[in-house]
Amino acid sequence: LLDPARFPRDKLCGEFLSPECWGVLDDLGLAGAVTRRGYHAIRRVRITTPRGRVLDVEVIGEDGLPGIGLSRSALDDLIVRQARAAGVAVIEGARVGAPIVDEGRVVGVAARGPDGGPIEVRAAVTVAADGRHSGLVRRTGMTRVRSRLRPPLFGMKRHLVAAGPDAEPVGTVGLHLVPGGYAGTCQVETPLMNLCALLPESALRRHRGDLDRLANDLFTRNPVLARIWASGAASGDWKTVAGVRVEASSPRLAGIFYVGDCCGTIDPLGGQGMTMALLGAEVLAPFVTRALADGAVGPAPQRAYHSAWHRRFDRRITLCRAFHHALVNPGLIDLASTFKGLAPRLLAACFAGTRDARVT
Repeated sequence: LLDPARFPRDKLCGEFLSPECWGVLDDLGLAGAVTRRGYHAIRRVRITTPRGRVLDVEVIGEDGLPGIGLSRSALDDLIVRQARAAGVAVIEGARVGAPIVDEGRVVGVAARGPDGGPIEVRAAVTVAADGRHSGLVRRTGMTRVRSRLRPPLFGMKRHLVAAGPDAEPVGTVGLHLVPGGYAGTCQVETPLMNLCALLPESALRRHRGDLDRLANDLFTRNPVLARIWASGAASGDWKTVAGVRVEASSPRLAGIFYVGDCCGTIDPLGGQGMTMALLGAEVLAPFVTRALADGAVGPAPQRAYHSAWHRRFDRRITLCRAFHHALVNPGLIDLASTFKGLAPRLLAACFAGTRDARVT
């Protein structure tokens, strides 16, 4: 396992996992560790609009388990530690430069090690898991954009120390709508609250790249978010990522699988990003096992995995795209909120639709 990071490290993320992730965490032997680490149990979601309207609904798993608010610094460190305990050779601070290709087949990767020296890792099976801007995917596959019509978006994230009546309520993940985007908030490890926003790149240009000015402008357009923002003290710097789009990728070379954002991305709301990465690894596992037994990854297992992944996730990706369009048009949420009895049921159905029963 090669990773450019040195753990623990912070990362841009909504830091909320939906309740269905508990099964995968249990299989990985991490459920107890996550509990001991002090995760924040999430049982409700609320959506707020610039006009001050609020929709609030319960979101727990079928077995009553809550969602998880936990920083990526904590979660990823637990995963890396568990990988080492399982016998994985983890090389931190290693930057993968290019695939090693032999007769049209990926047979490993070339990288720079922690000391900057060149290293080569040869493998019967290579898995690209290096995120939405993957260098391996760029060199070995094809990417299709599934959200061409929307304006360019970017993400920004910061931890706040927030408490009191104006902070995001205990047990709640908030989606606070602002012009052209939205900000998600949830408590993670005490006393931290995560604030992660998806906003138009045009707003960043308008504020000449000054993230604090942008936040002070856009966040104050929503009265609930304005109070959260004013009540919190910054803990750490902003993390940003540009070019946030819904994409799907597939390899054109044999010998490699994609997982997580390398395989496909989803609109970042409702805890689906991290959850889908964990569930996607679960989908991939039997294909890796078979490929290792065969000694190679050919086009047939790549196609079979590609089909299995899309069967598992395409419905939720489509629903999240539709939900995203509603969120960036707050008038739709304002209208829905006038139907007091119906609106919470619609919101609950939206979130339930982005989840499904675990495949075993």
